[in-house]
Amino acid sequence: MRLRRIATDFGRKIWAIFSFPHMWLCIIIIFIAAITLGCSYYMNKDNSYWASIFGNISTGLITGLIICFISGIKQISRTNLDSHKKWLQKIAQMIKEYMEFYHQLRATNFNSFNNDENLFNFIYETASRANWVNDEILQSSFNKALSFNPRKYCKKRFGYDAYLLSELFGDLHDNVYMIDVYNPSKKEIIDYFSKVNKELNTLNRAVHSAITEIDIRLSRIDRTIV
Repeated sequence: MRLRRIATDFGRKIWAIFSFPHMWLCIIIIFIAAITLGCSYYMNKDNSYWASIFGNISTGLITGLIICFISGIKQISRTNLDSHKKWLQKIAQMIKEYMEFYHQLRATNFNSFNNDENLFNFIYETASRANWVNDEILQSSFNKALSFNPRKYCKKRFGYDAYLLSELFGDLHDNVYMIDVYNPSKKEIIDYFSKVNKELNTLNRAVHSAITEIDIRLSRIDRTIV
């Protein structure tokens, strides 16, 4: 299973690299440069004039190859950063939506609901939005369109292990599902959210910091000549 994941990640990176026109152009230039270099070597003894021409062509192609290669690396780096940024922005938006619900929950007077099910629905919706964040991180790991594995990225970059935290989010869901609809304890319900809320707040700060860092790196890439 581990070898399969490694092979999948490797294949994803290779696919991402060869999805750029720069890489195919590099391959074509290498092929032509090899032919002209071979012609130059073959004609060196019998026809130095044409050998020199082919040699100059080969030199020019190699120079172009180097420029193309550098430009390709720049484009790959930029696309990779853009992929990270867009995904992080999605997570940041999901956390923001959860926090808006959570802050509204804390400010809500439970007695104002007159013991109807609207309060339960609101609490359940808030818990669901918390779960959606963790689920998105886990499910995104199967998204082949991404240039990275979000679960591994969050674990390594932020110390946030979505897989291990699944149990914590599951406990929140179970606790909320079992609350007394007609006599809910606000303190008890807020306690249910405490650990999850702490994890998501920490993740939120880390995500926004990562987005800022990516913006800085993208700005540096845009300022380079090649």
